[in-house]
Amino acid sequence: MKKQKAETEKEPKRKKGPLLFIVFLLFLLIIGGAGYLLLSASGVDVKGKVFSALPFLNEESDQEASSQSTNSSNTQNQEMEALQKKIKEKDLEIENLQVKLERAKAEMPTEENSKETEASTGEEGDSQTAEMKNLVRSYESMSPKNAALIISELKEDQALDLLGQLKTEALANILAKMEPDMAAKYTELLAEEANVQ
Repeated sequence: MKKQKAETEKEPKRKKGPLLFIVFLLFLLIIGGAGYLLLSASGVDVKGKVFSALPFLNEESDQEASSQSTNSSNTQNQEMEALQKKIKEKDLEIENLQVKLERAKAEMPTEENSKETEASTGEEGDSQTAEMKNLVRSYESMSPKNAALIISELKEDQALDLLGQLKTEALANILAKMEPDMAAKYTELLAEEANVQ
């Protein structure tokens, strides 16, 4: 009888070991799952960190990362090429407008000769006025930013002549895109010119 009692007492002790182990595993699983959910909810890339920590999974994640980085760099290269193409187009546009401006400047009479030229050739004055009007229309039709850049590079008297012939709205938009000190200078000079006339 004592043997039976001893055996029955030993049996529950043996059963407690695996049961405790299973309970411990369930506890770890619950804690791990809750931790995963909390970290995922807070924005932490738990999968990425686990995969990077495991060397046998690292090869697959490296391949995925390299393919993603290749796709990303291809997209960036395409965007950069498109932007460079746009820059070249804008540079060409600016160069064309500068050539037009230089032509108009060359055709514009100086103040000393303007009275002589107007008296001697009425037709030439009309063509120069037409050229200037075309030039003014060109500046009014281009973007204020580009116009401001070009006008900023002109000689002061040429810039004033051009700015003085622009429509009010175009003039305001161009002055708004200039450097503040340059815009203030031209505004002051235009106001002085308006007071003189």
